[in-house]
Parts: sequence; structure tokens; C-alpha cells
Amino acid sequence: MSMIEVAASGDVKENELLTVKGGGTPLIVTRIAGKVQAFSSKCPHLGMSLARGTVKDGAVTCPWHGSRFDICTGQNLDWCNAFAGLPLPTWSHRLIAMGKKPAPLPVYEASEENGKVFVRLPG
Repeated sequence: MSMIEVAASGDVKENELLTVKGGGTPLIVTRIAGKVQAFSSKCPHLGMSLARGTVKDGAVTCPWHGSRFDICTGQNLDWCNAFAGLPLPTWSHRLIAMGKKPAPLPVYEASEENGKVFVRLPG
């Protein structure tokens, strides 16, 4: 599939999450070390929005259950360790996961050209 314009370059800030739609798909774009990155706006745990997530050290943390993902690769770094942003004891993590195994965050190729941000979505 071709690249889809999703935002103006100036709207995408370092370590800040910008929710956009690309071809009807909800996405989040941000900058990590100056490079534009794009990923699914839905956490792979229960599909809840990552729009209010936090970014630190190149990773986004889900505001609902604490799962963390590398923004550049989608790799799962931590799985379900909180509820509504409140950390929970280790023994409860499996309960919060609700039987779901750790999964990566879908990430998408992103680029900039002429002051615009583009994302390539799968066919």
C-alpha cells in the first residue's frame, strides 16, 4: 500500500503522542530521537486506547494496564502490571492479563516529506 498523509510535521512533537487516522485506521505518531514513528493507537492487551499513554526512553506505557512497548520496534517490554495507572503487586499481574499472552504493538513505517508526515499501512 502507498504512504498515507496523516499529519503536518510541525504537529508531531518529541515524546508526545498525537492521535490521527490513516485510511480509517486509528494511529498514534510521535518523534523518538527526532525521527517520526507511528503505531497502533490500540493496546494489544484489550484494544484500549493508548492516546493517554506516557512516553519514556522510547517506550509507550498503556494508561489502563501498564503494558509497555518499544515505539520503534513494537516489542513488548512489560505486560499488564497496573490497573488504571496504579501499580499492582506481582502476584496480580496474571489476573490483570486475563489469560492473554504478551503481544507486540503494531508499528508502521513513517516518513516525512515537504512538511508532511506519511504512514504506510498494511494492504
